[in-house]
Amino acid sequence: MLKKDLYILTIILLLVLACENPFSPPVIGPGTEIPIASQTDPDSVLKNFKYSYEYRDIVTYENCLHKEFEFFYIDQDEVTGELIEDRIHREDDINRTKGVLAAFDDIRFEAWEVFHLLSEYDSTSAEEIKLRQVIFHLVLIDIDGDFGYEYLDVTGFALFKFKRSEDGYWRMSYWEDNSIQDY
Repeated sequence: MLKKDLYILTIILLLVLACENPFSPPVIGPGTEIPIASQTDPDSVLKNFKYSYEYRDIVTYENCLHKEFEFFYIDQDEVTGELIEDRIHREDDINRTKGVLAAFDDIRFEAWEVFHLLSEYDSTSAEEIKLRQVIFHLVLIDIDGDFGYEYLDVTGFALFKFKRSEDGYWRMSYWEDNSIQDY
């Protein structure tokens, strides 16, 4: 009888454990999973943003972006050398970020300093927009050579704007990149 009880207990235990996937990604939002922060303020969004790059987690990255997200940056034309201002929206930014996360094996922020700026208010909706400026030093390395052993060293500052989403969580609505890339 003891073997039968042990067998039944083992089956029940296996069934209970089978419902939990230890390899599933952590819950984003109000969950208690670490290191994913509940996005109850802009600082927690920035924590998730930084985490998403360093751990190449596109799901967490996407969750940081507001549906109205816009990325602004200045690039240099390879032929003319002229500086070009460019803006891209959420889906294009996600696709570009997927490429970056796939290309580099080691992505780390060697410096990351966040500064709080005064809030703004959207003149059309009167909703609060919180601002953060981040000074950073980002290193990206293709260790295995899949992309030509690329090494990028980027230093600069970025301006981020945050809005509350419909679900009540804060998300990044604007990112202005002001960085210098060392080759």
